[in-house]
Amino acid sequence: MNLAYADTSIIVKSYLDEPDSAEADRVLCGLGAPLAYTPLHEVEVPNAVYLKRFRGEIDVDQEREVLEALRRDLRQGLLRRPDFLDLRKMFGRAAELAEKHSPQVGTRSLDLLHVAAALECGSADFVSCDQCRRKVAAAEGLRVMPRTLKRKV
Repeated sequence: MNLAYADTSIIVKSYLDEPDSAEADRVLCGLGAPLAYTPLHEVEVPNAVYLKRFRGEIDVDQEREVLEALRRDLRQGLLRRPDFLDLRKMFGRAAELAEKHSPQVGTRSLDLLHVAAALECGSADFVSCDQCRRKVAAAEGLRVMPRTLKRKV
């Protein structure tokens, strides 16, 4: 199964009106493959939505709409849970990436876990606006999108 990979911030941008949401939608629509929705996403995406409500950026109705849209997209296959993903391998790969890239790039653990998840899912495409994630993903041979960023994140 060919899956593309987008980090949490990109997925959230595609469900809420945020800066760069239009660019995120454009890139995601052009992928031509469903997005991997890994255990990282299972925690991070809803939590990002909950945090937006906590901060007063969205209300409870918007929160409910976004979470229902996520469930619908999972049912319809736009987002796919890669049930073949081995978490031990993913964490092992992240540890290898840390040794290889963190001294030069300054990556955080979560950056490495996203890149490792993409690699373990067999994704060719990696969508992110995070500079550290982009650098590691590119160094590991993933096609990083968007190709250029309007602003530094």
